[in-house]
Amino acid sequence: MRGQNWYIALLIGSMCLIRFSLSAVGYVDPLWLMVQLHIPIDSNIQMPYIIRVWAIRDIVLAIIVAVADCQTVRTLLLACIAIDITDVGSAHLSGVSGLFDASETRSLQLTAIAALIPEIIALALLIIRASDRIEVEKN
Repeated sequence: MRGQNWYIALLIGSMCLIRFSLSAVGYVDPLWLMVQLHIPIDSNIQMPYIIRVWAIRDIVLAIIVAVADCQTVRTLLLACIAIDITDVGSAHLSGVSGLFDASETRSLQLTAIAALIPEIIALALLIIRASDRIEVEKN
């Protein structure tokens, strides 16, 4: 995120904040998160571990994106977008299979979409900025 225009940094920063804060809550208190998602602990005793694995992945990813330079951040944003699209799809499949009701499925999808929107906009702006630089260098 270093060396970006303020508006790109704001988009990337908001994605990092969303990703980091949700993950930190899940890592610190996975049982609370399970209650919020209506996941019974009795039949899912491994779920706190799984939540922490997901959470640490997103915490590390948010930190890496936040400190990345201009060259690296595009690749990292692509990875974030792929992860969030997969998360939206996974929530859909979980809802279809009956693991979550409709409102829980939407909540999970919207959580991923909340990070996905600034990621896509920031990546598009980075691509446009790179193509503008190429055009200027050609002239």
